[in-house]
Amino acid sequence: MTEIAFHLPIKKFYITYYANKHSKFITRLGTWTKDCKEWTSKDMKPCMTYFDVDANGYRTATGGVKITYEGGLN
Repeated sequence: MTEIAFHLPIKKFYITYYANKHSKFITRLGTWTKDCKEWTSKDMKPCMTYFDVDANGYRTATGGVKITYEGGLN
């Protein structure tokens, strides 16, 4: 596992990705904390661990993700 140095601004964002568990694309409200990270799995897939605001817990998105910030980046 290779960890990639990556930091998002401390703002809430929407993250969209394909969830194998649900067999569809999902969108979640998330935020970046000190325990979040972007990394590469053993089988070389990009992964991002983020804090899911609605579920009040950490989730990992695997594969490509789309991030949209609430109200933009300003």
